[in-house]
Amino acid sequence: MQVIYFTTSIHEEDYPDFQKAWKVCLNPSNQNFHNKLIRAIGKIANVEVISLRPFSKTRCRIKKLKASQRRNGSINYHYLKVAINPLFRCTSFLNQSKKLIKEMKDINLDDAVILTDTINPKTIKVANEIGKKYSLPVIGVCTDSPSNITGTKRSYTLNLLNQSKRLDGYISLTKSLNGLFNTDNKPSLVFEGLVEDRPLNYDRPDHPYFFFGGALLPRYGIYELIKAFKQIKNPNVELLICGHHFNLRELHDKIRDDRRINFLGLLSVEDVLKFEAGAIANINPRPFSEDLDRFSIPSKTLEYLYSGRPTISVRNSILQEHFPDELIWSKTASVEDLLGCMEQVLLMSEKERVELGKRAQERVIKLYSLSAISEKIKDFLTGFSQ
Repeated sequence: MQVIYFTTSIHEEDYPDFQKAWKVCLNPSNQNFHNKLIRAIGKIANVEVISLRPFSKTRCRIKKLKASQRRNGSINYHYLKVAINPLFRCTSFLNQSKKLIKEMKDINLDDAVILTDTINPKTIKVANEIGKKYSLPVIGVCTDSPSNITGTKRSYTLNLLNQSKRLDGYISLTKSLNGLFNTDNKPSLVFEGLVEDRPLNYDRPDHPYFFFGGALLPRYGIYELIKAFKQIKNPNVELLICGHHFNLRELHDKIRDDRRINFLGLLSVEDVLKFEAGAIANINPRPFSEDLDRFSIPSKTLEYLYSGRPTISVRNSILQEHFPDELIWSKTASVEDLLGCMEQVLLMSEKERVELGKRAQERVIKLYSLSAISEKIKDFLTGFSQ
């Protein structure tokens, strides 16, 4: 089987340097998910990744993004040249993609399917055009509702939903997302996320700490978490925070009066995993809302379950069905509820923490590992390539 994957994500080894080239912090959540999905598909198919990397003349220190290529086993990344003028980017993306596919010597288009990110208007438009040109099925990868993307307008959402009607199938993270994009009830596959295949073991530090890594937006509960932690009387426990910030001055103002709280900046994926594996508990304080609950899976919660350490998370309908007893569920994102969950962890013995973390880790790997999901994807895509 051959897969052509249209995305804005890049190879995991290239991402840290690319991230450093930006004057603002990039949100890595989309990058991380698509990178995992590409690697999962690479277990059952040859993948030609055609990547239109994000670019901004004012916010990116790189003056030009030139075309390049990186091959890793069954996965071949093609980084396209990005037009400086944004008005020409979609046309340039399409023309370069046509040229690339025409020059691919090893690809068998009779046994190929196209996958595309559905929350980027350029990737879905070009994927549909390439699918039409070569009579290839195009499958949309639906990770979120377009209306949930920060800073977008209604026209952006309508554009993506209209383009998605041309797709032949859908891979979605929730049933509600599938219903949003897949209005004609075409073939679909739903799974809630991806984690790595094998647990990673790190030496645990001597000092205890709670850990949070993610989007440092007020609407995701970061300041409630900070307020809750400040009420913990134990002078020896810390709160470590990392992630992409949107107002660094405000964050420092909130934590400067408590030396136990440390902001670590933006860390590599490997370093984040190390901190997660060393925490007495990892915390996702994202508040519950009907829209988020229907259309968005808290990927950080899955990542924390994979760490092998206790996880504290505000309720989520789907994940509570799969992990009712494997983590500590906070009723709300209020200061009182988050504080109660942290105090519960502090009262546990280390043996109890290890048992809870390992039980959660085993279950999340069974349900969502790259290998487990790759088999589901294989069964799903086979129906399109025959």
